[in-house]
Amino acid sequence: MKTIALYLPQYHTIPENDLWWGKGFTEWTNVKRGKPYYKNHYQPIQPLNNNYYNLMDKEVMEKQVKIAKKFGVDGFCFYHYYFSGKKLLEKPAEMFLNNKNLEFSFCFSWANQSWQRTWYGKDGNSEMLLKQVYGEKKEWIEHFDYLLPFFKDDRYIKIDNKPVFLIYMSRDFKKCNEMVKLWNEMAKENGLSGIYFVTMLTIFEPDNVHKCFDAAVEFEPLYALREISNFEKNVNYKKAKLFEKIGVTKYNLLNKLFITNYSYSRLVSNITKRNYKENKKKVFLGAFPSWDNTARKDESGLIITGSSPGKFKEFLKTQIKRSNELGNELLFINAWNEWSEGAYLEPDKKYRYAYLNAIKEALKEAKY
Repeated sequence: MKTIALYLPQYHTIPENDLWWGKGFTEWTNVKRGKPYYKNHYQPIQPLNNNYYNLMDKEVMEKQVKIAKKFGVDGFCFYHYYFSGKKLLEKPAEMFLNNKNLEFSFCFSWANQSWQRTWYGKDGNSEMLLKQVYGEKKEWIEHFDYLLPFFKDDRYIKIDNKPVFLIYMSRDFKKCNEMVKLWNEMAKENGLSGIYFVTMLTIFEPDNVHKCFDAAVEFEPLYALREISNFEKNVNYKKAKLFEKIGVTKYNLLNKLFITNYSYSRLVSNITKRNYKENKKKVFLGAFPSWDNTARKDESGLIITGSSPGKFKEFLKTQIKRSNELGNELLFINAWNEWSEGAYLEPDKKYRYAYLNAIKEALKEAKY
């Protein structure tokens, strides 16, 4: 079994982000603007030794791979942004492909949602920045041809000679089944046995949305949020609306009451109790170290409270054991570097290497 960490490539500038968010924008822009909303709220989050890296520096990923391997992370799953021929944030993965010295497994997750201004900040509107248009057969062939050099690389994660390819929101792609069929045919024509398609289970995505997928993966904590009662979700929604209405930033003592928050221990308990033994299709298990996306979404964000390296270790250890019982080849961790969502394994000023050590210890204690 391999432990795979999801990987965000938005740590370098691109013309589109300069236009939409201001010159020099990267994910670090949001991380630095984080602010505490209540006493002892860990914001802004800061990387260890002020390591606000630029992924255009090839030495950065070389160091990341070295650290990941040292602490038991077996591979990265790069987010892949592709809009019917238009690519965004593709350079880090391309640099990885061309650097054969990086002896490290990898795969892709197609983050196929449209980009809207609501992604960042409470004052954002629904302006469409880049709409996801899937096209038809011609566009699907072009997309496959772009990915083929990655798929054929020896480091690309494969199951039964099929490159593993995740799709974030497959429900939005109405002709997804047709593309899956085409890509499987093209893969076989190019010496592969097909593509191993994996749908991501989230709060947005219905189960088994596309029967043609080989497997699914728990995308945590967003999948766990589906199990929160509708009543509780509604209460939190109304809190958020009231928060905006009264401008509660002026009333800092109330902030903790109005920011949406859930308990880490409670969500983990729900996640680890799921039973997949009777499932007809494979479900890869997920884990996450922590979550706080207020740096990205301000008061509209979500905080999962009570996380710690120790709790993460026990959570991951359970998921490792369960994955082995299910015969799963992969376990996905969200994430290596989602800093503005508070979901990251990389060392920071507060915890240093504690979350990475938790992986190493969990693997050891699980006797894996």
